[in-house]
Amino acid sequence: MSDTRAETNFQILHNQIVGDGSHDASIVVGRLLNALVFKSKLVGTAYLKEAVLYRYEQSDNARLSLTKDVYPAVANKLDTTVNRVERAIRNTINDCHVNGNLYAFNDLMRGEVIKPQYSPTNGELISSIASWLQLERQQNYIK
Repeated sequence: MSDTRAETNFQILHNQIVGDGSHDASIVVGRLLNALVFKSKLVGTAYLKEAVLYRYEQSDNARLSLTKDVYPAVANKLDTTVNRVERAIRNTINDCHVNGNLYAFNDLMRGEVIKPQYSPTNGELISSIASWLQLERQQNYIK
């Protein structure tokens, strides 16, 4: 892909997700998951959104663990179990890897974060999206 085309893809996707920059992280994550074609009917999409937001809000804590911190926080907030959260997120990511547009995230990150050979793990995707949100906040695109 040429640099011009990659830049155009980035601009279109970035404008679609971030828009005018007056939105909070929850709206931006919802738009991102929608743009990547995560199915809203899958409960794992809601769990994924909450996990990303929790990881983003706890960005000062570098030692945050998915199994000990993130999944329990999401399970507690959404009144479910830790195992259901982990499994639903994994199934949703796999579904998006097969049927969605997960690789568009590479355009936003301006590099190959998602590899076509395998579906990203829960931790890889949650951390990548949370990191992207932090970059967007630093550039004042997110409140």
